[in-house]
Amino acid sequence: MTTPTVPQDIYLRHEREWQMLRQAIAEKKPSVEEKQQMENLAPRRKVPLKEQHQ
Repeated sequence: MTTPTVPQDIYLRHEREWQMLRQAIAEKKPSVEEKQQMENLAPRRKVPLKEQHQ
């Protein structure tokens, strides 16, 4: 019984596409709006953890 595999040319094309995508994501710097959105998703604590549990 044989194992179905992806043809090598398709596999290599897929790998190149993912590599380019990972590189583009790594090189991208977040805009001011994206930074604000990230801060809104995870707001900073007003009271530090040490003081909160005393």
